[in-house]
Amino acid sequence: MITSYLTIKCAGFVCYSNALIVRRLDREFHGCMLSLIGSPSHVKAMSALIYSGDWDCRVSDNNDNSFDLLFSGSIRTCRTRKIGEVVNKVLVATGFNAFSDHATVFGPDLPTVQERAFRRVDKATTIPLKPQWQEWLWETMISPEKLYSFGGEDFQEAYLVNIPCDETLESHALEAIKTGEIQ
Repeated sequence: MITSYLTIKCAGFVCYSNALIVRRLDREFHGCMLSLIGSPSHVKAMSALIYSGDWDCRVSDNNDNSFDLLFSGSIRTCRTRKIGEVVNKVLVATGFNAFSDHATVFGPDLPTVQERAFRRVDKATTIPLKPQWQEWLWETMISPEKLYSFGGEDFQEAYLVNIPCDETLESHALEAIKTGEIQ
């Protein structure tokens, strides 16, 4: 199996990426998650530039396709690992964390993504949810938006989902129970 990587360039520094999730808005590409791989100094410098918010990164693949990547809002490091002489650092936009009203969910296939979205909403709400409501939740409550994703098998499907507030979720669930849409 040949592993492919994206090339990430920013202010003269070069790193590689084995996983990337991006939201496209008009002609802009907003990063949700980026896995940087490279020398310790390049990963550290590029991370600092991304954290500052003053620099866009140029992303390109092996087919000479490229786009500018920017991160909106603040960024957090999800994980940093040194593997031999190489560092792998995973950056996540904080607008998609456990306390946000949006979340990025991804997985190898759509059913896995739908299950993860259900668990994410279930974790965020005080409203008791039944696993049987997973499809209803996906279709009516969380407005899934397909994202661009690059990476291995776990990154085949990626979506941005809205996390409804308790009041909205409760009123819609009660109405759906009343009409027999869910049980």
